Amino acid sequence: MDDIDEMEKKIIDVLKNAGVPLVTSEIAEKLNVDRRVVLRRLQRLAIEGKIKGRRIEAANGIWIWWI
Repeated sequence: MDDIDEMEKKIIDVLKNAGVPLVTSEIAEKLNVDRRVVLRRLQRLAIEGKIKGRRIEAANGIWIWWI
């Protein structure tokens, strides 16, 4: 399994285990990966339909993510 597939798996595992939507920075912290790297992967996973995400306007454009 290559690094990209492993990162996807880790992100999905974090979201499944959380049980509640998480913001990008929470996911990045749990994986010990830069927030910008995680955001790009989250966006790709959302486009592929593997996860869901939504921008919260009231929170200065913070994104939340869930399965």
